[in-house]
Amino acid sequence: MTMIDSVPLKDAIRLNYLTKGFTEAELDRLYGIAEPEKFEDGDEIVRQFDTTRDLLILASGTAHILTTQGEPIGQIMPGMPMGEVSFLDGKPRSGTAVASGECDVVVLPADLLMQILRESPEMAVKALWNISSVLCARLRTANENLASLMPFEE
Repeated sequence: MTMIDSVPLKDAIRLNYLTKGFTEAELDRLYGIAEPEKFEDGDEIVRQFDTTRDLLILASGTAHILTTQGEPIGQIMPGMPMGEVSFLDGKPRSGTAVASGECDVVVLPADLLMQILRESPEMAVKALWNISSVLCARLRTANENLASLMPFEE
């Protein structure tokens, strides 16, 4: 079994929202393309405006999402993916994620993952549904945060 420090690679993939509802056979296809990567404290895991489209899953450690000024605005915990927006729309990364301490990350290369999803419409529907659900929840939270900053007018 491939390990990333003490976290089995398969667990990192299986225990995130992206793969909710996947069968063991479908998970096996993802295990076959997964690449483990290590990051040290302060390393950029994802850089805003970078053109890579790989989907990443934080297996261990913590990462912070930063504003363009370098201020932390969010936290990524184990089991959470990163890079879904660029994976889906093919545009540059929308934010920067920096390791806070040592982090282990599972990289699902975009080209290989896209090939698998094209070959398996069932997997594609599950993955896209899972990603869409979380992105909708994030959008609702962002809208609520923006609304709280707007002046109240009567």
